[in-house]
Amino acid sequence: DRLEKTFRTPQCQKNRKTMMKMPRTKNIKTIEAEISQTEEQLRRLKERCDKASQKLDALYELKKHREQEELLKAIDKSTRTKAEILAFLESHA
Repeated sequence: DRLEKTFRTPQCQKNRKTMMKMPRTKNIKTIEAEISQTEEQLRRLKERCDKASQKLDALYELKKHREQEELLKAIDKSTRTKAEILAFLESHA
């Protein structure tokens, strides 16, 4: 009966609550499983990043190609000579 009263004291109740909130210690198998899971997540993220990077590079190339086509069409329609066009471009570079 005396032992029960001891565990019912406010200080003891506070200690029990604190102990219940403490994280459990992880064993090696649990840690290894967590490492494996995190490595897999990282691998998937890297794949997604690589795909996005490749797509961005392709879009930059496409944009550059379209701009070159646009310039060539403008030069074809122009009444200016090659020398005049080059002089203009060099003066504005």
